[in-house]
Amino acid sequence: METTTTHTVARPGTVTRPGTAARPRTAARPRSVTFAGVLQLLFALAFLIAPVAGLAYGADVQAAAEAELARQGLPPSVLADKGLRFDEGGYALVLPVGTAVIAVILARLNLAGRRAGRILTLIVQPVFLALDLFILTSQLSRAEYLQSLLGGGVDAQAVLEASDRAYPAWLLAVTDGRLLLTPLVSLAVLVLLLLPSARAYFRR
Repeated sequence: METTTTHTVARPGTVTRPGTAARPRTAARPRSVTFAGVLQLLFALAFLIAPVAGLAYGADVQAAAEAELARQGLPPSVLADKGLRFDEGGYALVLPVGTAVIAVILARLNLAGRRAGRILTLIVQPVFLALDLFILTSQLSRAEYLQSLLGGGVDAQAVLEASDRAYPAWLLAVTDGRLLLTPLVSLAVLVLLLLPSARAYFRR
């Protein structure tokens, strides 16, 4: 009696075990995707700096601003009358915390190799970039904005300087660095996920 032996030949890129069918090998995650995911996590952390600082030092900052107004001979209530507060809280936390949460979710999807993560990142990250640029320009013109609200009888720059002194110097340096860092991170994430290695990884 003749016997026939069948050999299973694996295709390139597959791994076989005795008695099992050939299975595709999981593609290794390219460095571009790993770097993009890590940057998204750093982006989320950076967006939490402002609300955390506001919760920790907000009362002191508000008191310093009101004290400066009193030194200028104005009632501290002028800030409340204009709807201005220097301490983070309530609705002021929604935007930074929500942005950070979304960034973490996208990072986890990308690091897990989910195609939806890349697609959503390419849609959402430009929105984050626009938000970054808006925050940067707002910070650069905050003295002029505050002056327009308080009127000509107030030295708005002195109020801002007094409020800034209520923060630790290191925290101010970190906050200023964040304003420049987050737009660059958004650009880097978009570039990394558009590289051929990232496209091929999510297309598998």
